[in-house]
Amino acid sequence: MKKIDDKDFELANLPIEAQDPEITKEDFVLQDSDNAVHEQKFQTKPTTFFKDSMKRFAKNKSSVVAAFILGILILLAIIVPFASPYDVSKPQDVALSNLEPKLFNNAGGFWDGTKSLDRISSYYDSDLEHWVPDQEAYPVTGIVGGVDGINVGDEEYTNIADKNGFEGYALVGYYGSTGVNTVSLKSSNPAEYIGDIKDKQFALELDEIELTLTNFEVVDLAKIRELEEDDKIELPQGYSLGLTSLEFNYFDMDEKKYVPVTIVEPALTHDINPSNTVNVKEKILSLTGGEHFFTQFYFTITVTPASGTPADANVCGLVRNMVIHDSRADDVFVPTAEEPINPHLPEIEYFSIDLGRDLNGICFNNAMSFVARNLEIGYGVSTQTNRGYWNIGSSRNYSKEVYLGKCRFVSFVFNSYEATLGETWEDSISLSILRDYKTAGWVTLRYSFDYDEKDKPYLEYFELHITDKENCPLLDDLDMDDVVSVRAVKGKESFDVRARVIKYKFLGFKEMPKFIFGTDKAGRDMFKYVFEGLRNSLGLGIITFAVCFLFGLIWGAVSGYFGGNVDLAMERLTDILSGMPWIVVMTIIVMHMGRNFVAFALALCLTGWIGTASTTRTQFYRFRGREYVLASRTLGASDARLIAKHILPNAMGTIITGAVLMIPSVIFSEATLAYLGLGFQDRSSLGVILSANQGQLFNHPYQLIFPAVIISLLMISFNLFGNGLRDAINPSLKGEGE
Repeated sequence: MKKIDDKDFELANLPIEAQDPEITKEDFVLQDSDNAVHEQKFQTKPTTFFKDSMKRFAKNKSSVVAAFILGILILLAIIVPFASPYDVSKPQDVALSNLEPKLFNNAGGFWDGTKSLDRISSYYDSDLEHWVPDQEAYPVTGIVGGVDGINVGDEEYTNIADKNGFEGYALVGYYGSTGVNTVSLKSSNPAEYIGDIKDKQFALELDEIELTLTNFEVVDLAKIRELEEDDKIELPQGYSLGLTSLEFNYFDMDEKKYVPVTIVEPALTHDINPSNTVNVKEKILSLTGGEHFFTQFYFTITVTPASGTPADANVCGLVRNMVIHDSRADDVFVPTAEEPINPHLPEIEYFSIDLGRDLNGICFNNAMSFVARNLEIGYGVSTQTNRGYWNIGSSRNYSKEVYLGKCRFVSFVFNSYEATLGETWEDSISLSILRDYKTAGWVTLRYSFDYDEKDKPYLEYFELHITDKENCPLLDDLDMDDVVSVRAVKGKESFDVRARVIKYKFLGFKEMPKFIFGTDKAGRDMFKYVFEGLRNSLGLGIITFAVCFLFGLIWGAVSGYFGGNVDLAMERLTDILSGMPWIVVMTIIVMHMGRNFVAFALALCLTGWIGTASTTRTQFYRFRGREYVLASRTLGASDARLIAKHILPNAMGTIITGAVLMIPSVIFSEATLAYLGLGFQDRSSLGVILSANQGQLFNHPYQLIFPAVIISLLMISFNLFGNGLRDAINPSLKGEGE
């Protein structure tokens, strides 16, 4: 009670009128009545945690782009395998192999199924009267512009073995003076004499033939020095020319060893040519005591250092040509620039010893063939053959190389689609296919089988006429001359024909196909194959992520929240599991369960949860002592509520970031196993595709580029997406930026 003048203030002390005052509206006067006063609305709106998180995520542009890319990849992985009409479950027709990526037509080389090729080895085709590349790999039908589209370069010297090369030397030598270097043309080397050698072994009978060394051309030093002065070649460093000799080596049955017979003595140069020959037969007979029948033998070119050669010199022999002529041989082939050795010329046996027939010659005028080719040796009347080959010692001190060979290289634009899917020959079109064409109304077909006296069926008549040239794959009418084989079994008679076809129609396409990502070596569409592999890889990653994340979250939450002995026991078990290399765990499970999806998922889940558990445990240790957790515990909150309601939401940002990256990590782990030969066996994946196509990096790089780009996009996008997700679900940032 307030005191007034040391007296207690009481209502009774007031005047009578003050004790019951009369209040009127005039007593209430609004101050500042000239200004209107209104209630203002809150600047923020009530929201949910999810909406607030999405707003923060949307402000992170890089994360939004990453999420968009991930969405597109996932959609393509779901849609493409079902929408694409191509079959990638098994290898396709060889004509579909290694087709370049094609999205456009005639786009000047950009994604139109063509590629520019430079410095492709060529040979002279006398029919086309032009230098062309290997027609099996690059047929003229696929070269844009035909032979007119081939840009032919000048003759070049090369030391690289090439089957289309001509002239040149075979460089035979060894480094230092470690021994004598030999190059030999060997027979089949039977271990012992067996019965009738004519029918069973590779043999040489000198009483039936005359053998003459008609050419043994070694280095032309004057020419080499001239080329060196003109800067056209560069001689090997430390080059020293050695002495070359020619030997005949035969196996002595009594001594049980090979005995050498010198045909041409060691010398720096040899003046042996068609007008100055050596009688090989007489040399062998005189030096072997009249022995004329050999079952194990080989010719040897030997190089030895010349007198005064330094001990550390590179001693070489440069041999241009060596021909041993058989008196019965009709011709000895000597390759030239116009007729180099290549598989497209008429078949010539470069070295052939046939019992009772020819010894065409041991010829490596073409130094390329000397290095690169295995030479077939026929014998007897049998169709079997032995292999004769020029061989060199396996010592690392030996070398055998091409030296100063000549090549012509060409450049051109190649369309792989036109080359393999355009007009081509089909060698074995079966009767069932022709019947299908007749059913479709594309051809008229007449044929008949008859039976001989033994009731054996044979094709009596065959005739086919094309009635629908627009749809029919065949280009010409057919008759009996086009039949290549007949399978005559009574009741199931059939035959095959050879015909010109439009290959893409023959394979069932209505128009020339387009493979956006090209095709692999098995003819599979890389677009479907890659996204089917992505689907399997993503499926493995998502399933592994879901299992490992859930289990790791529970394990880490319990360990981090309770601590003490519980944490100690759980951590020791985790340490044991983490100490086991995942590659070992994976290998053991795959070996026992097979290379299938379930085995991979199980192996990755066994230890994949440890990282999530460790991160969760760390976060729980960080947040469990905070004031809001202690306050909730004081108010009676249970352990489960504290974990789920208070600690976990605050720790989730860091946990989810690391966990999301588990998906690309699983994909990379599977890719690593695929490179080790432990990839999926029952389905495709990005790792399996990369592993299968790694050998195509230089010839067809797109087979690696497309799956590699997708794996890279996955890794980058998941990383950015995880960072954005971490910031978005962090409760401490709620409302920030509003």
